[in-house]
Amino acid sequence: MQRKKLNVSTKEFLKKALFTVMAIIVYSLGNQIPMPLVKMTVEYQTMIRHYHMSMLSILTGANLPDLSLFSLGFSPYMAAMMIIQLLVMMKWSIVEEISQRQLMYLQNLLSLLFALIEAAIIANGFSLAAGSDHLLKVLMIIVTLTAGAMFVQWLGNVTTIYGIGGMVVLIVGNMLHSNMNRLVLPCRQLLKMKNGIWLLAALIIGSLLIAWLTIIFHAAHYETKQIQISLPSQIEPAVFPIGFNLGTMMTFMLGMSFLVIPSLVASLFKMPAFWNSPKFQIGFAIVMTFLIDYFFAFVMLSPRQIAKGMRHSGNYLLGVEIGKPTRRFIRRRLSLFNFFSALVLGLLVGLQVAGSLLAPKIWQPLYALPISIVMMVLFMESLVEILNELTIPKRYQKLKEGILKSV
Repeated sequence: MQRKKLNVSTKEFLKKALFTVMAIIVYSLGNQIPMPLVKMTVEYQTMIRHYHMSMLSILTGANLPDLSLFSLGFSPYMAAMMIIQLLVMMKWSIVEEISQRQLMYLQNLLSLLFALIEAAIIANGFSLAAGSDHLLKVLMIIVTLTAGAMFVQWLGNVTTIYGIGGMVVLIVGNMLHSNMNRLVLPCRQLLKMKNGIWLLAALIIGSLLIAWLTIIFHAAHYETKQIQISLPSQIEPAVFPIGFNLGTMMTFMLGMSFLVIPSLVASLFKMPAFWNSPKFQIGFAIVMTFLIDYFFAFVMLSPRQIAKGMRHSGNYLLGVEIGKPTRRFIRRRLSLFNFFSALVLGLLVGLQVAGSLLAPKIWQPLYALPISIVMMVLFMESLVEILNELTIPKRYQKLKEGILKSV
């Protein structure tokens, strides 16, 4: 009977893996289908020339440089999801009163709204449709882009149910494919240079080092003992961790969404010269990334809410008084640790934006490589957690067998 259960579990896992592969294929094919009725303009190419615009499209599973059926990717869905999560974290009474199903309807409605807005900006703002039937073509482009975005959202949700990883695995596949294509030409140029093989080796070693440091930095946390009065006194105190938060995926994507504002506004409207200057955009990128990462750390780990919960439950941190002292203790450490995390993330994003604006086009992918590696590691860690959840029944069965043997 145990073998039969194990075989069924393995069979289900293979089904999920096969469905995931099929979803990746569908998603990749949709990203290769060109948008009909589109005529590339100088304004649009100028906007996409900034590498952080194309980088944003990669991180959200989109395909902005090559306008395709799935050009919007998951960006409308992610924007809607972040707004809903922010409303839930802020504990608005309206959000708390509605059911989870109604919350999902609201999120889908916001996704549709954002998809329509993004499609309208791309189609009409950059004059991608030409000819006497201009308005009809613009409308068709908007409808096609919106339909593609909603299909992508549906595909991600279906992959979550019947596959492995859902939206995450589709974005990881898109990032791997896009980054590999962008790095081919710079690597070839490196090999043509004197000592090029050593430069390429240094690039590979540096990339592995960044990935290793990201894993360590993301997993690092400050531990303090928490006393839980509901547990017997002889049990060891629980650990209350305060993490060195290197920006979550959603936080970074929200930050990248803000980074495109100067380029987008300057392209659509006549703005002062400094608004579109490299110095302003680099500084804007660093400051916005720092502030967003720093702010969301306090949203996800609210010192006030934690201190309030401990006061009501009677639990407390060892050596720290209940109430305001607990809140100050958590806030000071969170401020200290997250300052360095937000600063590192801001500098990495600033390096990417600086490369996109100042470096020759052929070397731009190398400037974006560090932040690409950071995001790939964060995505892969999320995917590993999902795979671990799938193996919990199997590990539980092994633990149960070990306990029975010991008895």
